[in-house]
Amino acid sequence: MTNMNKNFSILLIMVTVLTVQTTAQIGPVIRTNLTGLLAGRYSLGTELVLSDQFSLGLDVDYIARNTSVIFYRGGRPGEPLFGGGDTQKRGVILEPQIRWYPGKTAGQGTYVTISGFLGYSRYTPVDWFWGYDRKGWRGRGGSFQLGYQRRVKRFLLDAYMGGTWTKDQSIMSFFEDDAWFPQRPGLRMSAGLRLGFNAGGDL
Repeated sequence: MTNMNKNFSILLIMVTVLTVQTTAQIGPVIRTNLTGLLAGRYSLGTELVLSDQFSLGLDVDYIARNTSVIFYRGGRPGEPLFGGGDTQKRGVILEPQIRWYPGKTAGQGTYVTISGFLGYSRYTPVDWFWGYDRKGWRGRGGSFQLGYQRRVKRFLLDAYMGGTWTKDQSIMSFFEDDAWFPQRPGLRMSAGLRLGFNAGGDL
């Protein structure tokens, strides 16, 4: 088992333990990010409602997709290239969150979220036309989002949008041949849709 798979297993166990320990309280909500599925990003998360207005959350994302990348020297495209080509991308992203619901119903309605993330991914060449054999991406950052969560019986729909700040900690600079990943350094807009299930007490 590779180090990446070990890390993913540990994070998955953390989410499971948190879920088991909190089932006697309000929630927990088990959720996945539907938007991420479009980009090969598979999310498993939980939200624990602490009070009528505050909750804590944790999302663990596993990235598995094929993509084309270009590696370049310096901080922007157009600098001398190191290499690139078609790759298999595998990675893990950890996102802890805290939410504030200004309404009167616990875990529902309009909310504000402050979250952070730590990410790592590995690119394995499939059709590598030149350059080094393997590359990795590491990043960290945070986001501020405004969203709305609606309950339908025991299911929840959660739509959000906001801004995400990312710092790239990779040794090599690169970009993918699409609009999704990696998350660009600096500030950018973010939005998405989550689907959740209330696995514990009543919301």
